[in-house]
Amino acid sequence: MSDVKSLKLHELTMLPLNPIKALVRRWWWKRAESHYLICADVEQERVREAQQNAAYFQKKAALARSQWLGMH
Repeated sequence: MSDVKSLKLHELTMLPLNPIKALVRRWWWKRAESHYLICADVEQERVREAQQNAAYFQKKAALARSQWLGMH
C-alpha cells in the first residue's frame, strides 16, 4: 500500500508544470478581461449620466436665459 502511495506521489512530482502554468495563466487573463469589461461598462454608464446632467443644466440655463430676456 505504501508503495502505491509513493509511486503516485512520484508520478505527480514528475508531471511537467507547463500545463498547470498555462491553466493558471488562462484563468488569470480571463479574470482580468472580465474585470476590465465591467470597468468599461461602469465608465459608459457614468458618461451617460454626465451627458444627461449636462443636458438638464443646459435646459435650465436656456429657460433662465429666456426668462431674463423676457424681462428686459
